[in-house]
Amino acid sequence: MLGRALIRTFLSPTVPVAACTTQIAGVHHHKEAGDMKRFTGVARSNKAKANRNTHVNEKLFRKMRGRKTLLVELPEDSARERESEMPPGEMRTELLKRGLNPYKEAQPRVWNEAQVTFQSIYGIADPYVPPETPASFTDVNNKFDEVKQRLQHKFYNWRMGTNRIRKKQGFEKFDVKTFCAKAEDIYERAHKAMEARDKKEMYRCITEYAFAKMWPDVENGSVRFELVSIVEPSRVVAVRCFDNPPKSGNDIAQITVRMHTRQKLALYDRFGGLILGSEDEEKDVVEYVVFENHIAVVDGEWRLHGKIYPKWLEPKQGTHITHQLTQKEAGVQVAEANALPLRTTEKLEEAKKEKEAADSS
Repeated sequence: MLGRALIRTFLSPTVPVAACTTQIAGVHHHKEAGDMKRFTGVARSNKAKANRNTHVNEKLFRKMRGRKTLLVELPEDSARERESEMPPGEMRTELLKRGLNPYKEAQPRVWNEAQVTFQSIYGIADPYVPPETPASFTDVNNKFDEVKQRLQHKFYNWRMGTNRIRKKQGFEKFDVKTFCAKAEDIYERAHKAMEARDKKEMYRCITEYAFAKMWPDVENGSVRFELVSIVEPSRVVAVRCFDNPPKSGNDIAQITVRMHTRQKLALYDRFGGLILGSEDEEKDVVEYVVFENHIAVVDGEWRLHGKIYPKWLEPKQGTHITHQLTQKEAGVQVAEANALPLRTTEKLEEAKKEKEAADSS
């Protein structure tokens, strides 16, 4: 305390006072008690020094600290940014100044645009589906992992699904047991709207994510669909509720329903050629269909969002799409065709064999 503020030497009153030694500090710590701004460091008693814990004159090193940060202009990046903001006329003039032909040597600009919506997400929150046939008890490790995943899946169905949905206005009495009938109706309406190419009805029944996948089949061809019957009662497999963007309160719910139906489906190309399925043949189809609802709003509706294809599910019939043969494939086919005998030659040989058989008899 004596060395940091003021030092005074007092002798007895009878003895003459000696020389007074005074040390002046640029920072007045004794004034900080009455000034909260100086005490907290918001205001400084001396602009060249900090209020506490330093005796270094910061003015001497201010320029040196400024040299630590060096601003470097990158000409390539700055030129690209400037070119991206140029209108077509200025861009053409800039290319001509460089000696480039803007119609031949310059590549056209590519604009990457994507649709953005907050009432649906482009994906499935949880694509996990528990297997229908449980693992055997002989394989202990797989059986333990499967039981663990099933329990965790059921907990998330309640914690991050049903419980969270019921907290929203209008969904207080939400029950997954009564949802299956509504899901079957939405499923049939969506496919009927796709068959009729009714865009308004499709947007009422399917989300934007599903529309981007289903509409090309209708735009480049045609679809014939008929739901014959429900083989097994549909049941809810998974329930998920989340907000997009995170922590925004814009909740979106997704429900995965297992549907076992008997249906007719035929897919034709734009020339009328059959690509997939048949209009007359009935098939049993097991699907895991995902339905989505924007529950953040009161007037949100359940719509078909997508399908989940687990690894253990039997693969579906693939499409048979014609394509143009390469020169090598065409040459192989011509060689195989030339190697085949003519039909007239075969008939002559058959007649010759018959004549020989008749003569021998």
